[in-house]
Amino acid sequence: MPTSSMGSGTKYLALEKFLMDKTENVTLTFIEINEIIGEKLPVPSDSAVFKAGYKVEKIDFKTRSVMFSKLNQ
Repeated sequence: MPTSSMGSGTKYLALEKFLMDKTENVTLTFIEINEIIGEKLPVPSDSAVFKAGYKVEKIDFKTRSVMFSKLNQ
């Protein structure tokens, strides 16, 4: 779902919703994140990831992926 017309506060809403459904650590490629948010990355918004209960654990430019770790709640 393209979000280019949305404000920056909602740009990563689809990523936030995707992560909220998960219960464990998640590794996504840049391509997978692009598909979820509906446009090319910059790096995911920390606030959207944090609101979903995750933190960015690792960005691997060699494999072009991002690992998200579930925060203890």
